[in-house]
Amino acid sequence: MEATRLTGVLGARIDGIDVRVLDDSELAELRALACEHEVICVTGQSLTPLEQVEFSRRLGPAAESPFIEPSPDHPEVIKVLKEARDGNAFNFGGAWHSDFSFQPNPPSFTVLHALDIPPYGGDTCFSSMTRAYDALSLQQKEDFLSLRGVHTARDAYSPKMQAVHSGLSGMNIVCDESAHDVTLHPFVRVHPETGRTVLFYNRAYVRDIVGIEDEQARKSLMEWLHLHTTDARFGYRHRWSRGDLLIWDNRSTQHYALNDYAGFRRELHRTTVAGEIPIPA
Repeated sequence: MEATRLTGVLGARIDGIDVRVLDDSELAELRALACEHEVICVTGQSLTPLEQVEFSRRLGPAAESPFIEPSPDHPEVIKVLKEARDGNAFNFGGAWHSDFSFQPNPPSFTVLHALDIPPYGGDTCFSSMTRAYDALSLQQKEDFLSLRGVHTARDAYSPKMQAVHSGLSGMNIVCDESAHDVTLHPFVRVHPETGRTVLFYNRAYVRDIVGIEDEQARKSLMEWLHLHTTDARFGYRHRWSRGDLLIWDNRSTQHYALNDYAGFRRELHRTTVAGEIPIPA
């Protein structure tokens, strides 16, 4: 199994394999590559929803996916779908985030399979939180050890956001008051499989900081962190092809789906693998 690096920071492409027939040692190798490169693209796959579920389950138990109604025939599959008629409606995943980081044990891996891709647009951008941590100053690394992020879905899936999500005719996203729930996670975590130190931050779900008294200082730090963690030097932009199977590590990345394909259809199938309670550094 050979991985071709896509940038000098993160991302790799794997050609010539069929994930449906991997033996246990090959699966372990693929998992290690996903952890090492943080985002991997396995090209040329043609999976039914059930086959994707079976593959994801081999990576680990399915993660809970709140607020999004799954495929009626496959409750572990989310159809990430924007119809051509939806025009300029807000797209699913259209803000920098790490999947469901507001959960007590956020997902480890997300698996996204491309079925119908527009002729242009709809790329997904990724950023390495490992490299974002490495680029901090020594003083910042020390200061951040005592901080915790306040993770909540309130500005993504609370009732006030329902109108934003209702523009997608092919997805049923149901916002409710549970989005106001709060989970605290360390700002700096240790990746449980690689041992690397990671800056665990994303603007979509980290809405406050515990450990800094001054409100303006907290706001200023969060704005700086957003700009820092999404800097192009830590990034990879994936241009989709039909049959791509993208696997990314939510414990060490954040991502953002671009919404620049109004008038075209885009459909991908997503499964999510359960993760662990983040381990502080």
